[in-house]
Amino acid sequence: MDAPKLQFPCDYPIKVMIRVGPGVRPEVDAVMNRHAGPLPLDRISERPSREGHFAGITYTITARDEAQIAAIFADLKSVPGVLMVL
Repeated sequence: MDAPKLQFPCDYPIKVMIRVGPGVRPEVDAVMNRHAGPLPLDRISERPSREGHFAGITYTITARDEAQIAAIFADLKSVPGVLMVL
């Protein structure tokens, strides 16, 4: 059975795992702003690891189409310090 297709536009959470360091979060934010426009703070959440070396950031965007999501994932994966994008 095929997975259900998304109906666009739709709210779409993008989770980014980063290594905490200078410039990583601002660069990730810049990628998200470039592709999804400025997001209100209530659409972004961050959760640091216990030791503070890593962080998980969730951005909930209003996705226009699958191409937009694919472009965001590709750009995020190219940012130094980004460990995983889900």
